[in-house]
Amino acid sequence: MTMTSNTPCSLSVRRCTSRYRRVAFTLVEVLLVMAILALIASMVVPNLLNRQKHANVNATRINITATEQSLKMYAIDHVGQYPDATKAIDSLVTSPTHDYQWNGPYLGKAPTDAWGQVLRCTEAGGSELPLRVYSVGPDGRDGTDDDVYVEVS
Repeated sequence: MTMTSNTPCSLSVRRCTSRYRRVAFTLVEVLLVMAILALIASMVVPNLLNRQKHANVNATRINITATEQSLKMYAIDHVGQYPDATKAIDSLVTSPTHDYQWNGPYLGKAPTDAWGQVLRCTEAGGSELPLRVYSVGPDGRDGTDDDVYVEVS
């Protein structure tokens, strides 16, 4: 005697066929996967954050080097004279008033660091370049430990 039923699995069949089997995850399986993902994230995220900081410092050093090269081109046009440190960055982008030796712009726009702040310039004592270009770093404050310089070799 065969029983027919409206359910996908009739009583005469012990196991349902795979096409009628219900697919689901248990709570334990979901929690196990979440724990594994959290473990992987806890190892990867700190490394990514450190890489981003390192990349920002390197990008800023490249911008500083390019700005120092522009200052050298300015000095070549001005018979070895560098601009005043307080106006050096502006002198690379726009011509000072009545400066007939200016062949710029030496830079298309004011150079910035990786955090979007304009680079700064100060007098450098006894180095090849009389001006030192630097960044105030991610905190935006001058004279702190996170300021970025390019070491003169």
